[in-house]
Amino acid sequence: MAFSPASILTSGSLPNLVAIYYERQAIPNLKAQTPFMSMTKQKPLPLRSGNQIQFFTYALLGGNTTQAAEGTVGSPITESSTKIVATIGQYADFINSSDLAMDVAIDDPSLLQNLATELNYRLALTLNSLVQVTADSATGVDASVNIQLANGSFLTANNIRTAVQQLAGVNARPLTRDGYWGGVIHPFVVHDVLNDVSPNGLTDILKRGSQADKLFQPLANEEVIEFAGCKFKQTTTAPTATIGGNTYYNTYIFSDDALFSVFLGKNPESGEKNYRLLIQEAPAQGSVSDPARQIGGWVSYNVKYTNTLRPGSTMVIRRLQSETSSS
Repeated sequence: MAFSPASILTSGSLPNLVAIYYERQAIPNLKAQTPFMSMTKQKPLPLRSGNQIQFFTYALLGGNTTQAAEGTVGSPITESSTKIVATIGQYADFINSSDLAMDVAIDDPSLLQNLATELNYRLALTLNSLVQVTADSATGVDASVNIQLANGSFLTANNIRTAVQQLAGVNARPLTRDGYWGGVIHPFVVHDVLNDVSPNGLTDILKRGSQADKLFQPLANEEVIEFAGCKFKQTTTAPTATIGGNTYYNTYIFSDDALFSVFLGKNPESGEKNYRLLIQEAPAQGSVSDPARQIGGWVSYNVKYTNTLRPGSTMVIRRLQSETSSS
């Protein structure tokens, strides 16, 4: 005869069994890509050299098809230049942590390391935003920078080719050494470009060539679209604008010397970074300002930075504004 217990002991009936296990590694939050800085040319402002940097360009000289008279010294021609001045600024933030918080935090690898990761993103986003705002200001210098598509139109391969050839038409040079222009595009707009199945649209072109597999593979953030000599990076930091009550997404194409990023200190072209995140534990013996050492540590950044457009009235950026079918 089978035995049936009259009652069953459950975890809820014993208070000492009620406990929560906490995962020690944070789930990654949803950080945006920050590609705008990569579209600039970085220049140093040496230490103890003032707080402004000046760039200049010479005026273009035209050809001379008039023969010189034999034995006659002609008149000299003149040349001029255009300059632009940028003033360095300072961007800084920090997060303090109490000693108690550091001692009891279950974070892996550590509380300060995790805080540093978040603050590092804040710095990247700050620099990214500063470049994007400067790129938008180019429309006030050169009206040809902005290409606004008609209401109800989505970005196509033809629009990209038009913008690239406009840049070639003002003798702009490609951004990269291997001959490509640089682009920044929103993921929603990527959908429109790849979803265009019209003849000679990007999908139509890709499916007929050796790169047809790109229509099936996962899309990378780097080089999400490569077309007409332009390699695009996708990011949700590509901004929107409200025009006539409709939301337009900005897509950018950059040439060489379109924008300059300036850091105070070391030359970034040497490969040395002149900006970094600082992670500091407080002195074990405390300090004059914190004798009891109640502040356990902090993370911080301090960046001296500015950016600027190229000198002159011809800008070598294109900003395409389009609605999207994805929003």
